[in-house]
Amino acid sequence: MRGHEKEQRAGELEASLLEFHKQVMPLHGVVQAENMLAFVAQLIDSLHRVEYVHAIRKRPIGAGRTDPRNPLFDPIRAAVVMSKDQPEEAFWLVFLATHCGRNLRTEWQLVRELYGASEAAPWTWARVLADPQAYADWIEDHHDEFQGKFGNHRKYESLKPGVHGTSAVMMSYAAWIKDFGSHVQMVAQAQDQAQGDPRLAFALLYNQMRDVLRFGRTGRFDYLTMLGKVGLAAIDADSTYMNEATGPKRGARLLFDGQIDSKSNARMLEGRVSALERHLGVGMQVMEDAMCNWQKSPNRYLSFRG
Repeated sequence: MRGHEKEQRAGELEASLLEFHKQVMPLHGVVQAENMLAFVAQLIDSLHRVEYVHAIRKRPIGAGRTDPRNPLFDPIRAAVVMSKDQPEEAFWLVFLATHCGRNLRTEWQLVRELYGASEAAPWTWARVLADPQAYADWIEDHHDEFQGKFGNHRKYESLKPGVHGTSAVMMSYAAWIKDFGSHVQMVAQAQDQAQGDPRLAFALLYNQMRDVLRFGRTGRFDYLTMLGKVGLAAIDADSTYMNEATGPKRGARLLFDGQIDSKSNARMLEGRVSALERHLGVGMQVMEDAMCNWQKSPNRYLSFRG
């Protein structure tokens, strides 16, 4: 989104927010001009993050982006490349990317290492699925050699051996997918049960993914939304799932009630957010991301990259 496009989109969003405030329900948190400007800026940032992945899908992607031994390796770009001919590998890369997160300093280095940058052959999905225990053992044997760091959304994860470590997470993920037969079958089943409704399919997968260790609300939300952006699954977030998180709930309370500590409960807030999302037409992922970031600095725009 270029400069003039951002300005135009910002103007449209501000007009839509004011219209909603006057005609549908009050948005007490953005009555003040500085709050409105900060919230609109966060919406623009969130839209850009979503649209960025869609833009990547339209561009040529170099071979170095798919090779974990190459410093240019990027698991999301690699997943885009593999999404058509090697979808199972693409799903696996999205999972690794979500589990590790992109660290502002080391970027995707940890994903490279877990994918087998130091190995003669990478830990492909086929290799992991054939022997998840061997992969878990390898992680535990080499965890102290990895130099990459977890991203902000995954900052509480650990590479150390144990029931909550990365090796255990990988074992639980492999078991979860194996129950479906494959990633593709997992998505197909959800879409069939949802009768083609992308939001209902998202909700089904979100609930089913509770079986994956250490993947709470944020992990599941990030993984599933990325599947949609990469083009691996025709799913779309149906909710912000704020009942399981602090940031979006605080943001919604501030936006609608004008105070972070209001008494509005998550169910009531989800209904309001849903109405506003339909009015703005930006998608639930954008609403979740923008509200979460905006509530950290509601009257002054701050860029959040982690």
